[in-house]
Amino acid sequence: MTKTAHSYRIALHGMDGRTCKTMEMYLKGPCRGAAVVVPAEAAQIDMIDADHVKAREILEQCKAARPGRPIILLSLQTLQIDNTFFVKKPVNVEQILGVLDKIGALLKAPEVKPAPAPAVTAAEEQRPLAPPKTTLDVYVKPVKPSQPIANLERQKTAKHQSAMQLNEGGFTAFLGTLGDIDFDDEVQLPTACYDPRQFFLGYVQSAVKTAGLQVRPLRLSSIWKPLYIFPEQNEVWLDADDKQLRAFAGVAFKSGTAGNMSLSALEPAAVDKERDPEKYQDVAGFIWKLALWTSKGRFPIGLDIQRPVFLLRWPNFTRLVITPDALRIAALLVKTPTTPIAVCRVLNVKPQYVFAFISACHALGLLRQSEREADAVIAPPVPDRAQNQGLLRKILSKLRGA
Repeated sequence: MTKTAHSYRIALHGMDGRTCKTMEMYLKGPCRGAAVVVPAEAAQIDMIDADHVKAREILEQCKAARPGRPIILLSLQTLQIDNTFFVKKPVNVEQILGVLDKIGALLKAPEVKPAPAPAVTAAEEQRPLAPPKTTLDVYVKPVKPSQPIANLERQKTAKHQSAMQLNEGGFTAFLGTLGDIDFDDEVQLPTACYDPRQFFLGYVQSAVKTAGLQVRPLRLSSIWKPLYIFPEQNEVWLDADDKQLRAFAGVAFKSGTAGNMSLSALEPAAVDKERDPEKYQDVAGFIWKLALWTSKGRFPIGLDIQRPVFLLRWPNFTRLVITPDALRIAALLVKTPTTPIAVCRVLNVKPQYVFAFISACHALGLLRQSEREADAVIAPPVPDRAQNQGLLRKILSKLRGA
């Protein structure tokens, strides 16, 4: 690998302050000053975190604002986007220097570069007519146009119910208990896991994904009651109450039980069939509750609780069950990738509450396991306890002379 001759000027996009600082130090240290981080208006190269929730929007903005400027995409997934350079996370010196060498060769070609510009611009103009499907599409959820709420829609009280916030006592009763795991024993914590594929949750997630890909209503049949999935309305219908669903969610399927699960398309007559409107539920809220009841305070298998996790975005708490300390946990994981074990210690939260929260977020696709070296090396900051004290507690502390 050839050593980059001089420092390139790079602008960072889709990265928080900590990640920007880490990248700046990485370019200055291990990469030996091959590039320096500068504001966008002074840069030669744009570097985008393609795993950001608005990565596609950021990419289009960079192309529109600075046509022809080289763009580097960083992602955990392998990307092949036209007119961009790709570096797979976690990055290393060889990858960075290799991409910079390629970009340097383009920047050194003075007369050849402007010639193909009109062709590229024409291609860009045609893209809205036939947009290419890229990996970045999965990070942007299309917004459906708002429509007037029909009378039937207003009757779907379960779908539009407000958030329910539970204290520790209420949440324990809501969640259920496990007799074979002592969450106060740190040695047992790594074994406090479950496999969603062995529960109703795993089949619901797969069915919802299939219905979304096919854009058609589906029926999930099981040894229990059928679940109807309507992807265009983003809702499900189940002829059962929460108490019944909670009991079924905690049942681990045996090998023979899985054979009774089937997924079938709904005929037009079945789609238009009248159903109790109060039993329609929002897909996200349904899966969130199902994950909590399946978890019972455990974390999903496949997540390493000794490695950092982070939230792609805040959960929509206005329509979800708010578990104990959910807002504090979400605030930490949105800001800083943190190991679940460290979340318990930093926030002084019981492990079962942390594990149940990350289980629900993971079921909705909001949680990711971090693979960035910086996230694993840099410990999360310990919040100042004084800042977390309520007003009444502060007043009492003053009165007591603390």
